[in-house]
Amino acid sequence: KYFRNAMREAILLEVCDAGIAFLPGSAGTAQEIFQDACENFYADESSVAPMVLVGRRYWTEDMPAWPLLRQIAHGHPMEPAVHLVDTVEEAAALMSGG
Repeated sequence: KYFRNAMREAILLEVCDAGIAFLPGSAGTAQEIFQDACENFYADESSVAPMVLVGRRYWTEDMPAWPLLRQIAHGHPMEPAVHLVDTVEEAAALMSGG
C-alpha cells in the first residue's frame, strides 16, 4: 500500500501543474501538502504551482498545517502561490486565475 500511495502522490504532483487544492484530511493529506511544498520550495519561479488549503479553521486549528506551510513559503518564490480559503469555489477561482 505505501508504495502505491507514493507512486500516486508523485504522479499527482507531476500532472497537477495548475496547482492542487487540499481539502481536510489526515496524515496522508498532510504528507501530500508538504511533499508539494518541497517541490515548490526548490522549484524555479516559473515552475511553482499554486497550493490552496480549503478550510481555514481546519488547517489553522484542527490540523494546523497552514502556519508551517506559510513559514516554509515565506521569502521564497512559492510564497505568492500558497493560499488558505474557506470554500472549494474560492480555491477554483484562485487556480483558474479568476
